[in-house]
Amino acid sequence: MTDVQFGELPYLKQECRVLSFVYSPDGKSAAAGLENGKIIVYLTLGWETLWTLEGHNKRVNNIVYSPDSSLIVSASDDRTIRLWDIQSGICNRVLNGHAGQVTSVAYSPRGGQVASASDDMTVKLWDVQTGECRQICIGHTSKVLGIIFSPKERQIASNSWDCTVRLWDIEAGKSLHVLRGHEDTIECIAYSPQGDQVASASHDHTVRLWDVVTGECRHELTDHGFFINSVIFSPSGKQLASASSDLEVRLWDVERGVCLYTLYHDDEVRSVVYSPQGNLVASASDDNTVRLWDAEVGVCRQTLTGHSEFVSSVVFSPKGDQVASISGDMTVRLWDVGSGTSRHISSGHYWTVNQVKSSPKGNHIATCSEDRTVRIWDVATGVCRQILRGHSSDVYSVVYSPQGDQIASGGFDSTVRLWNAETGACTHTLIGHSESVNAVVYSPQGDQLASASWDCTMRLWDARSRECTHILIGHTKSVNGVMYSPNGNRILSYSWDSTLRIWDVETGNCDHTLPGHGGWALSVAYSPQGDQIVSGGNDTTVRVWDVSTGECCQSFRGHDERVTTLAYSPKNNQIASGDGDGSLKVWDTEAGTCLWTLAGHTGEINKIVYASRGDMVISSSDDKSVRLWDVTSGQCRAVIQDYESLVVDIAWIETCDINYLVAGCRNGHVEMRQVKSDQDGCHVSLRWKPTRAELDVEDATIQDVQGLSQLDKQLLIQRGAVGEPAHRLHEGIKKVNTMASVVSTLKTPSDRDVEDSDSTVKAMVEQLQQWVERVTDPLLQDLVALIVKHIQGYN
Repeated sequence: MTDVQFGELPYLKQECRVLSFVYSPDGKSAAAGLENGKIIVYLTLGWETLWTLEGHNKRVNNIVYSPDSSLIVSASDDRTIRLWDIQSGICNRVLNGHAGQVTSVAYSPRGGQVASASDDMTVKLWDVQTGECRQICIGHTSKVLGIIFSPKERQIASNSWDCTVRLWDIEAGKSLHVLRGHEDTIECIAYSPQGDQVASASHDHTVRLWDVVTGECRHELTDHGFFINSVIFSPSGKQLASASSDLEVRLWDVERGVCLYTLYHDDEVRSVVYSPQGNLVASASDDNTVRLWDAEVGVCRQTLTGHSEFVSSVVFSPKGDQVASISGDMTVRLWDVGSGTSRHISSGHYWTVNQVKSSPKGNHIATCSEDRTVRIWDVATGVCRQILRGHSSDVYSVVYSPQGDQIASGGFDSTVRLWNAETGACTHTLIGHSESVNAVVYSPQGDQLASASWDCTMRLWDARSRECTHILIGHTKSVNGVMYSPNGNRILSYSWDSTLRIWDVETGNCDHTLPGHGGWALSVAYSPQGDQIVSGGNDTTVRVWDVSTGECCQSFRGHDERVTTLAYSPKNNQIASGDGDGSLKVWDTEAGTCLWTLAGHTGEINKIVYASRGDMVISSSDDKSVRLWDVTSGQCRAVIQDYESLVVDIAWIETCDINYLVAGCRNGHVEMRQVKSDQDGCHVSLRWKPTRAELDVEDATIQDVQGLSQLDKQLLIQRGAVGEPAHRLHEGIKKVNTMASVVSTLKTPSDRDVEDSDSTVKAMVEQLQQWVERVTDPLLQDLVALIVKHIQGYN
């Protein structure tokens, strides 16, 4: 049984969307307000339904408990406010008077009053005992979205579409201050715990902190890049959290008005809340996750997955031991904060690993992935030290600076990001490319950075000032790779325009254009001395070029398929090349002959690496294996075949007596193996790989499972591990529907990506095969095989 997250409680499935969820102050019950007008009240001990409260005939926008937990007040689109008795489940009062939808309600801290906000542009104050409207606060010129009481119950604050916040005197019902400054709708407001400040969050991308006595703006927080959806003070009042559609949560120092930490999701962030203790921050996002962050150091402590659609809101229980989240998938999910820490959430990428790079000292590994992250791994322990979030799409390239203190990454979002290798903080975002960044690389001295892009250009960046010093223009199609010469004075680039170009770093001028390949150049390498370049391409040839003249001095023929990867020997006497059918060849650079054809791989070779002594070549392949070859004898010294997915990239780390092989796979795994050589051969042993957070339980019934609490049984039933046999059939039907959905979203590569129908078919088939490697269900595997066969036959 997959996807069970330790610390997760049974989820609460509803008949329609949940718009509001709140715990009672005493923690004994909780209530959910639904889109169909119903309110479901649960006992938190066991999560049994206590009441289904029916009375509203339109959606319930907001629900709150009275301070003593005895009453619930609800606001609805039906223009009414209802007060419900928790003991009896009876509606005590219906408060009528608003001429529009009631958007928000709030209980006064002492429990004697209720405030409501409405589309009718008014705020009303109600007496809980009599149900009478005590005050009508008029002043807003558009829909009022929110209403809150000050902690000392002297004021109420309201926010509106009219771009203002208004502070009202509770006794007189008069406006004390109109807080102006925002230029767009104010989405959310919050009082500080001390009641001396109000924070407002707006669609104008800013948060403002206001003095409630003078009405003056103390700070304007401007670092967000899009709508701000939620804002809240920490329990101490010293910190503020904001959540934005720019994929970020920001933690602010209230006194100074500066951003302390930027926390990243993979999609819009809708809600943020502090734990009662103030040590944790929970955020809810359109990436279908809830994340728990350490408020002191700004790092992610847990990622809570399980929702199948956007998560709209998150709330802590009064004790802070649970988190509840509501989602577009019509569920409330409950999480145990304490036991949730037992899950190893840094187990690996959840999508294809595109590159694996070792730090200069060999003690850390950096990986980048199509899951939009860069991850830093400790070589000795396999622990993921940092998850670097910031890219808004696939990350294609990652590299350490020569000094090892900085990491650069480039991706589909057209940016290059620079990260502090120790803290994982994003220090700079380099903007300039108009399309995907395919590759980034540091100069040997570390003073410059080069990036290559689909926009047909390369950019050179000063590593200190972060300014773009040169834009290298000349290629007519996507630039797929870039490489510095060993002395750092030249740059080599290769492109889908079938050419290689050599550039002068100082001037940014193109010294030579190398047009020899009859098709795309797919891989290049500098010789150790830097006087030659080797390239391989679609035309099945390996070519050696003189750097000073730009002339082709050797051409090696022998491959039957496109040359996908190659490497120069550290001794400068050999070149190793791999092709699309799994053949690996070793060439003598002096004689221009093939020394060895190394057979064994059955799929396309993705990467070749030489050991530093030049006596061994390591190769990875689509056949889900890595092979170690002795280039002196042409013999295969070791085969590693227990990868669960094809191996995309590898890194070779050498120490005094033991070497390490790190592999990045299409299924998101990063795995490290120890390689020890002696007179008996190569001895390979697994050092670490991602842990699998799953329970293998199938075809069981409740009677077969011992020692489960009622909560555990409910969770197992919901996860499909136990129940009636028919449940398996229903799950099979769901999986077929899922497959149909996946197939319907297959992307056809653009003209820039492919040039003929064969490439189009291959790209579609690769997408299907990449997806099915994450699926263990035989039914889906058969379906994919059938669809692949159909696509290939159609062509």
